[in-house]
Amino acid sequence: MKLICNLSMLGSRPTGLGVYSENCVAKLADRFELSLIAGNGALPHGDVLVRTPRSIAIGERKCAAIRRQLWMRSLRFSPDDLVYSPTHHGLPYQSGQIITVHDLVSLRFPTQHRTQYLFFRFVIPRLLKKCRAVFTVSYTTRQNIADTYGYPLNRIYVVPNGVDATVFKPTPHAKSADPFLLMVGARYHHKNVDEVLDMAEFWKQDYRLVVASCGGNYRKKMEQKAANYGLAGQVEFKDYLPNEELLRLYQEASALLYPSLWEGFGIPPLEALACGTPVIASDIPVHKEVLGEAGWFVKLGNSQSWAEAFQSLASPAFVKERLAAGQALVSKLTWHHAADALEQALLCVEPRLEEIRQCPPTHTTY
Repeated sequence: MKLICNLSMLGSRPTGLGVYSENCVAKLADRFELSLIAGNGALPHGDVLVRTPRSIAIGERKCAAIRRQLWMRSLRFSPDDLVYSPTHHGLPYQSGQIITVHDLVSLRFPTQHRTQYLFFRFVIPRLLKKCRAVFTVSYTTRQNIADTYGYPLNRIYVVPNGVDATVFKPTPHAKSADPFLLMVGARYHHKNVDEVLDMAEFWKQDYRLVVASCGGNYRKKMEQKAANYGLAGQVEFKDYLPNEELLRLYQEASALLYPSLWEGFGIPPLEALACGTPVIASDIPVHKEVLGEAGWFVKLGNSQSWAEAFQSLASPAFVKERLAAGQALVSKLTWHHAADALEQALLCVEPRLEEIRQCPPTHTTY
């Protein structure tokens, strides 16, 4: 049999889905013989069965998602093979496959990405009928999938995100002499830049705000809102950043703000903690699940909660305590551990993969 990894959707500028896909599949290639549906991102070693056109990658032009679905309709593989997609972009006609559903954000906020909403509303239910299992990144999202689609809970496996602590690590230098707060991946409404601007009275005297990977109509609205609040010179919006620049911002920031209305997991808080930067996050269930004692949690819409969070940020003892918990968390949620969970889940679904194993079994749980 073959283990076929579907990387058709990957482009040259990976965001959360791409980071997860590239890291998990790279580690998987050290454990099993892989065959690849090769996209345009980083590829692990494996037998390339087919290469995808650049025009269907995530992040390409507006019609990329439609072209991707049309292109994938041409793919057929033996029912004896196992096709694994590290994202929700499964193959329309492949029975017995596995897809990874990272979150259901588009169903909660249907107007912010209409094409994706339609995909999750009408295409995912049909894909699930072709799946022998579904993988996801948190227990919170596992329950969301079961509740939303009626998919059996015992066929949904958790394979969490991770962080590379050899890359994301504290700077040997001091924090920035010009203190700033950081937001990352804030391109859509659910990332909740709105509320951070609304709560500016609690941070504007002490910090600037840097909003990274922010673009499109949402950025225009937030720039206008900052101007209306008299914050235009104190808030800096940045487009997609190279890894080196993003790392520097993580290292130098006084705190990462992650007040999302909804998430499936959330990689930026892990990356920030690995860099020695505290995290203030919304108190939604998945943040409490993933971050535990490492995060400060604010109640959205509650000004007192935000005031207390920034007061705590001014306490060195409190920051030290949370960062110690963060380092413990980072040591657990590595990409190696994510690969262990992925390996175990795949073998639970298809024990015959033992036939193409390239290393001894591992025993890690999340």
